Amino acid sequence: MHQPPLLRVARHADMQAIGRLDADVFGEEVYPTFFFRQAMDLWPDLLIVAELDGKLLGYALGGMGQDRSQGWLLSLAVLPEARGFGLAERMMLQVEQGLAALQTTSVRLTVDPANPAQRLYYRLGYALLAEEPGYFGPGEDRLLLEKRLA
Repeated sequence: MHQPPLLRVARHADMQAIGRLDADVFGEEVYPTFFFRQAMDLWPDLLIVAELDGKLLGYALGGMGQDRSQGWLLSLAVLPEARGFGLAERMMLQVEQGLAALQTTSVRLTVDPANPAQRLYYRLGYALLAEEPGYFGPGEDRLLLEKRLA
């Protein structure tokens, strides 16, 4: 990549591309496209995409918890060919800024214990809150991480 990808808030026209990107990164267990559309209505500044030459390379989706002081990083995806350029970090930080602007004091995320992305999360200041066996069902363990926002 010669020029850095542009980070921007997702638009309605991005929905199909976000759905394809999600399937490319995560396989069959993905959010349906309508979820992204509804998330955009709920949290318009918390669905961030990375774009280069008209192609989406990644996205980060934040959301609010029932307790409005609690934010979430619900999903983060970067195409394999776009990894290693800091896109995930840049998108996460933009989601965190959006959450801070909404007066959240912390952000949580869950991650598969085998996912190497957890190194990024710890580096960005996330701390282990709990280990959750069967979080999404049998064999779907997750680590629950949290970061305090300034």
